[in-house]
Amino acid sequence: MRIAVVGGGIAGLAAAFEVCEEAEVTVYEPGRLGGKLRTSEFGGLPVDEGPDAFLTRTPAAVDLTVSVGLGDDLVAPAAGRTLVHFAGRLHPLPSGLVLGVPTDIAALAMSRLLGPLGAARAAWDIVAPSTPVGDDESVRNLVAARFGRRVADRLVEPLLGSIHAAPTAQLSAKATAPSLLTTARSSRSLLVGLRSQAPPTTSSNTPVFLAPRAGMASLVEALVAKLRGAGVTFVSQGVRTIRQPNRGAGLLDVDGEPYDGAVLAVAAPEAARILGEHAPRCLGSVDFTDVVVATVCVSRSSVGLPDDVNGVLVAPGSGMLMTACSFGSNKWPHWSSGSDQMVLRISAGRHGDSRTVKLSDDEIVETLIADLSAAIQRPLAATQWRLSRWPGAFPFYRVGHLGWVDKVRSDLARTLPQVALAGSSYNGAGIPACVASGRGAARQVSTVVSDVSTAS
Repeated sequence: MRIAVVGGGIAGLAAAFEVCEEAEVTVYEPGRLGGKLRTSEFGGLPVDEGPDAFLTRTPAAVDLTVSVGLGDDLVAPAAGRTLVHFAGRLHPLPSGLVLGVPTDIAALAMSRLLGPLGAARAAWDIVAPSTPVGDDESVRNLVAARFGRRVADRLVEPLLGSIHAAPTAQLSAKATAPSLLTTARSSRSLLVGLRSQAPPTTSSNTPVFLAPRAGMASLVEALVAKLRGAGVTFVSQGVRTIRQPNRGAGLLDVDGEPYDGAVLAVAAPEAARILGEHAPRCLGSVDFTDVVVATVCVSRSSVGLPDDVNGVLVAPGSGMLMTACSFGSNKWPHWSSGSDQMVLRISAGRHGDSRTVKLSDDEIVETLIADLSAAIQRPLAATQWRLSRWPGAFPFYRVGHLGWVDKVRSDLARTLPQVALAGSSYNGAGIPACVASGRGAARQVSTVVSDVSTAS
């Protein structure tokens, strides 16, 4: 069995890992392997330029890390408080939040972020009549209908909106916050429903996030080493076309090379281009958002915030370019050398905001440091900085996104069943979702190819 994997990001590498023991696998990647998982030296430390941790509530990323021998290298971020910048002030996130949605009215009432009226409106969810919920809703509409606009704009928007770099007024709840949608359907009160849910299946001692101590690139390096050891071939070029000369049967033609099946672990528009006439009609219709991450080193004493603060989120409407700042040396104790230097990661980029494209690296970093200085009300000066640009980093999961995914996959299964799609364009943009999509796509292709071989 010969399988081509197009794309060497974490989804493509996971796909190759899934079938490398049973198939002859070739991975096509014109750029660097690992995609957005990139770690480079900064201030003498291995600091990630893209994602710096993965969620553990779904086990895909943890399982893969353990499988490549890095289980003992996993570390958890230090516990800490997250602050929200709103109306010129910093406010601690109240306790008891689920994706920014409150489950503790007492904590909400004590938070100055909402004010008395906002807290009272949020408490109305407990006694308010049930709200009709469709097959999919925007995150903002779902939350605002139960808790009011202040919860939606000052809690959920800074949290989920910054995670997905998209406005929650158009963000699919079914795709990005399915637990909220499910609870809203099953419980009259969203707050009571979330609070009464059983604890997660993972142990209470399991951290919410984990990461390899040496950075995400160490996961990529260990995975690539495993794949090379299993005989996987890596080709440093992209793929122009995938065709099936005998429509509906026979081998695939991948740029002139015959394969039994293929996993397309690239962005949906690129997959549509490669498939050409075989592509489902709507495959290329996903929008993407550019983001940047500025890694800066500042004097810890100049920040003036407690060591247990792990980051700042920015509520919309501030006019700031900054969407969030992670206090890396607080979040990851091994990033702190014991000196006065502090590593920060400042993010920018929202759907529809083109400022990062128009500004130079110097201008972006200067603006972000000024934004953070204004947020914490203390002047900051970077002793060292770098800027990582991630064009098209985040797919925009609009309302109805998962219906689009189902249609794309069913259409492709009818026209080209030996090809499967994987990556962030479909069922999740986080590392666990991409790993699961890659491995699932590889299993799908392997099963189809095996069935065809058995039938013939």
